[in-house]
Amino acid sequence: MKDLLPLIIAITFIICTVLFKLLLSLIFEKGKYEKRLRKYVFTLNQAETEKKKETPRRKKNAIIIAAAKGIETVFNLSKQEHLLIQSGVKLTPGELIIGRFLVGLLCMFFGYVRDFHMLVILVCGIVGFYLPTIYIKNKRKKRLQKCSEQLGSALGTMANALRAGFSFMQAMKMVASEIEDPLGPEFTKALQDINYGIPIEDAFQSLLERLPDKELDLVLNTLLIQRQSGGNLAYLMETMQETIIDRTRVKEEVKTLTAQGRMSAVVITILPVALAFYIKLVNPEYFQMLFSHPLGWAMVIVGCLNILLGWLFIKKIVHIEV
Repeated sequence: MKDLLPLIIAITFIICTVLFKLLLSLIFEKGKYEKRLRKYVFTLNQAETEKKKETPRRKKNAIIIAAAKGIETVFNLSKQEHLLIQSGVKLTPGELIIGRFLVGLLCMFFGYVRDFHMLVILVCGIVGFYLPTIYIKNKRKKRLQKCSEQLGSALGTMANALRAGFSFMQAMKMVASEIEDPLGPEFTKALQDINYGIPIEDAFQSLLERLPDKELDLVLNTLLIQRQSGGNLAYLMETMQETIIDRTRVKEEVKTLTAQGRMSAVVITILPVALAFYIKLVNPEYFQMLFSHPLGWAMVIVGCLNILLGWLFIKKIVHIEV
């Protein structure tokens, strides 16, 4: 029976993956075209929407809609969708959920092959389930950081274009064509929204939802105020460029000064876990004694709590708002 267990796990894994993929495809395929159109349409016909709600087809699909809402609530797919958009990862929320389950099951299978304890295998599955989300959040953080670094150059380009006689929309188009990802393509999407008839305020708001950066928020709000009050836009952009460049320089200095503390947090967190895995691989019998006595379990729990508290305290110390 023990020899057949890996085969049973593999078959169960494949069946669950296929069924889950079919379920998510059934749920998300229906609204794919509506979501695509909703990106470029600002208002909807309320009467047509109410009429659509009364159609028999809508009533027949009530169970599917309820199931979709339940899955969105359980897995928080709306938040995952915003996270994917902000990180620039070309995945759908359904694909992300499938990927998370796959990584979790692979981690559990690795723990089973290495003959880990059942609780350790469960922990491996939980860690694997959250690894894709951690990766996407890291991508989002790097993307927003790059956006903040590009913003000064973008403002300088727009200021020079305005002084050369270009209009505001032409200056935005120049930024969209000359600045790399993420700021350039996001400006292109904002220009597309404006060309489709969406008010510039709503286009800027959508841009902030895709790139929730503080400096970009400050710049866009300043531009909206300037459109209402008037003034020298080129001079305003040059002033904002100097301010953002100074903020970026201060951030880099703070990052350099806190590098040792951040590295200490990484070492303190990873070193005990890496050492435990090494001992488990080199001498499994020696490491197994830790899980064969209640005192060993208490030591493991206290050690994990201390690692977590140390990481949180160090992150709190080195986190400095600029």
